Amino acid sequence: MMLMRFLRKLHKWLGLIVGLQVLLWTISGLIFAWLDHHEVSAEHSVRTPDPAVLTPSISLVEAESWSSELASGEILEIRLTALLDHWVWRIETRSGITLRSAISGEPLRLTEDLVSKLAQRQYVGSGRLASVAFHPASTMEIRGSGATWAARFDDGRGTTLYYSADDGRLVEARNDTWRLFDFFWMLHTMDYAGRDNFNNPLVITVGFATLWLALSGALLLLRSFRRQDFAFLLGWRRTTAFNSRSEAGNSLD
Repeated sequence: MMLMRFLRKLHKWLGLIVGLQVLLWTISGLIFAWLDHHEVSAEHSVRTPDPAVLTPSISLVEAESWSSELASGEILEIRLTALLDHWVWRIETRSGITLRSAISGEPLRLTEDLVSKLAQRQYVGSGRLASVAFHPASTMEIRGSGATWAARFDDGRGTTLYYSADDGRLVEARNDTWRLFDFFWMLHTMDYAGRDNFNNPLVITVGFATLWLALSGALLLLRSFRRQDFAFLLGWRRTTAFNSRSEAGNSLD
């Protein structure tokens, strides 16, 4: 009896805690369904620049002429690409990425001015460029992307374009709708630090707690019934048996 009383109390309080998380899962799921995924991705705020044209009049430095300088870095890839109106060699080694001017062969680094021009060329919207900031490490908005440049626009939606500090490629576009989505994503995954780990101890604990609630609830439900609760079934069986015997007797007559 004491065990059942303790089980009921534990079931009640644990159900309250788990129930709050289930409510958050429900609300966040509704938010995901309600938000326009095109708006969340901010894809309407970014245009793909027209591809640069490499004309015969442009004289390029051969990659082989200076690749020996990077031999110790174990070169993984050398690629010719365009950065705004400049042609550059993008060299990827095991130690990182280097940009060199394809015209002069000089090392090229991204600057605030260069990122400003990149952002204004790719941004689509009514806002103006408000700020450009350098982030030496991954931020909560750009997780796992390393160092980036952030170009923020004052368009009322907080649109921010993030560029890789290594090669100037557009990493992500973010806005206030994405930030709202990301907040509820955090509540949904219960990963309050990285926001992407479905296997974190907290969500596993709540999962096992929910399973325990279901099993203990089934036990308490069975224990709550009494024999008299099924009296109508017993009465129905007696009535059915009596009617069957009566029909059998009438057929013999």
